[in-house]
Amino acid sequence: MKKMLGLLLILVVVGMVLSSGCMGGGGSGTSTSSSSTASSSSGIETSTTSTSLTETTTSHSQTTSSTETHTTSSTTSTSTETTESTTTTTTTTVTEEAYWEHPWEYAPVKLNGHEYRVTGYTVMYKVRPDKGEPLYEYRIQKSVEKTKIHVYGMGMTGNTVDLGEKEVYQYTTVITPIKGENLNDKLTMKLWFTSESNDVFIYPWNLGWMAFISPYGGGNTSFVGLEMEYEGKTFKIISPAAYQQGLLPTMEGNSDWMNEINEDLKNLYMGWFAVMSLGLWSAWQDVNLLEPHSGTWSDGVHSWAWSTKPDGSVTFSGVTFKLVDGQWKYQGSDEEISLNGDAKFSPYLFLPVEVNGYFTYRDSETGKMVTVYGYFKIEELKLEKVS
Repeated sequence: MKKMLGLLLILVVVGMVLSSGCMGGGGSGTSTSSSSTASSSSGIETSTTSTSLTETTTSHSQTTSSTETHTTSSTTSTSTETTESTTTTTTTTVTEEAYWEHPWEYAPVKLNGHEYRVTGYTVMYKVRPDKGEPLYEYRIQKSVEKTKIHVYGMGMTGNTVDLGEKEVYQYTTVITPIKGENLNDKLTMKLWFTSESNDVFIYPWNLGWMAFISPYGGGNTSFVGLEMEYEGKTFKIISPAAYQQGLLPTMEGNSDWMNEINEDLKNLYMGWFAVMSLGLWSAWQDVNLLEPHSGTWSDGVHSWAWSTKPDGSVTFSGVTFKLVDGQWKYQGSDEEISLNGDAKFSPYLFLPVEVNGYFTYRDSETGKMVTVYGYFKIEELKLEKVS
């Protein structure tokens, strides 16, 4: 019950963020299953991708057998008595368990006694900002690697301070429009940090990243720099704050061109945020997902129904992951938020493999009910074996 109430508070915050309007600024995967894609009650809108799935059932059995044989024989001139055979067999079935411990939170992949690191992924992504509006489609490629960049800072008198080469984590995002609003070519973004960043690896675009352009890096002490490139136009900022205080960032290029693609950046952020909120993912963290489950809950104002069941498998970078089909419906009459959709996910991966659904909320400025459609499917996931 406490977890459910906590999730309701999250949904209220989600509605407030979406209604505020503040949106500026390897290995290939193969799958087998009985159903073609994650099928929502409303269906995937104009899908250009499909998934075939083969349902598999896995169980492990341990059998121990013990046999006792007793024979007694005696002979007289008139009779013979023989007694034998008592057999006892005991069978114990061990049920496999798996829990989704890190939904939407970057974490190592642990499977079959091995540990892997996700170094990149490619997703097909669709968003319809509201009913009656066009469906926008993008292919998003994410990667992370260690590299070196030259770091400069600017003193209070305008002098340049050379801090030399520094090793950083580079997060690269390449957004290719299939059907964009104003985005007509690839948009490439590189962000540099002194340590790993969950948010940057998960989101294709986040409004909060614009704060990095401020003189103090938006308060993020591990931020080192950002570079954006589109149609030959670039903007780059290097922040020395992670290495030396009292210096200002250095900038190259002009960021005014970002206004040209502002609506696409808005769609990328809003749709992704809605996709992350479509399922109350954390409700499944304590459930053994390799067994079917379902549940309902209501307090008279909020209602919630869900189900999960094992459903096939998918292979990325030569590693096979068991899949779970999850479906949900939520209605909150007081905050005027509703959700419905379905997903394919693996309890061993922090990202869902496929998500399809709707997020409805009331816009606080216009008073209109807005329904955001979101679709997300991993096409490629790159894994690096750690142990």
